[in-house]
Amino acid sequence: MKHKIKGDIINWNSSIWDFNYQMKSIKEDEDIDLSVNSYGGDAFLGIDICNTLKDHKGLVTVTITGMAASAASVICMGADQIRAHANTMLMVHNAQTFVAGNAKKLRKAADDVEKVSQAVLKSYTNRVDADTMKKLLDDETYLTAEEALKYGLIDEIIDAEPEEVESEIFENKAKAFNNKISSAVAPKRSISTSASGIDENTLKQMFAEFRNEIKNEFTPKKEPDQDPVETKQNLSTLFLHL
Repeated sequence: MKHKIKGDIINWNSSIWDFNYQMKSIKEDEDIDLSVNSYGGDAFLGIDICNTLKDHKGLVTVTITGMAASAASVICMGADQIRAHANTMLMVHNAQTFVAGNAKKLRKAADDVEKVSQAVLKSYTNRVDADTMKKLLDDETYLTAEEALKYGLIDEIIDAEPEEVESEIFENKAKAFNNKISSAVAPKRSISTSASGIDENTLKQMFAEFRNEIKNEFTPKKEPDQDPVETKQNLSTLFLHL
C-alpha cells in the first residue's frame, strides 16, 4: 500500500480520511509505504496514526518529503523505517493549546497540556532516550535530515528535491519553510554566464569587436586623389547589428 499524508493533521483532511479508509481493507501483513509532508495539527490524531502503523504486522516505511513537524513527526515514529530527503526537516515540540477562563481553569489547562506532552514524549522514546528527547521538545527543535539521523529519529537520508508544505493552521510557518526550500534549490546564476546563456569569453570578444567597429566607423578614411569621406552612423544601428 502506497499513500501520502499531507496538509494539516485534522480529521477532515482528505489524505488522512483516505489513509483510514485504506487501512480498513489492507492485509495484516501487507507492506506500507507512506510519505509525509505536514506542519502538524491534532496531537492525538497523530498519536492514533502512529499507533496504527506501529501495530501493523507488515513492514512500514515512512518517507519525509518536505516537513514533518509536530503531530506529523509523531506519525513518523510508528514506522519500522523512517527515510528523509536530504533537504527536508523534522520539528518536535511540546503540546500546545488555546484556553480562556479564570485562574482555576488556566491552572487546570496547564496541568492537562503537560500530561499531553508526556504522551507525546512517549511516542519518540522507542528511538531516543527520554532525557534527550525531552530537551528537544522543550526547545521546540527544528532538525535537518542530518541532525535527525544523528539523534536516531530517522534511519536513512535520500537525495531529492523537497516538496512544499500545505497548511491552513500553520500558514505563516509553512510559507516560511516553502520560501526556504525554494531558495535552497533555485539554480544559482554563474557570473561567467549572461542571461541569454553566452559565456564570458564570447561576451568579451563581442564587445572588443564592437569597440573596433565603432572606432573604424568614426575614423576618417583617406583614399588616393579623393577627399576624406565623413561617415556618421547612429549608435543604435550598431547595437542592433550586435
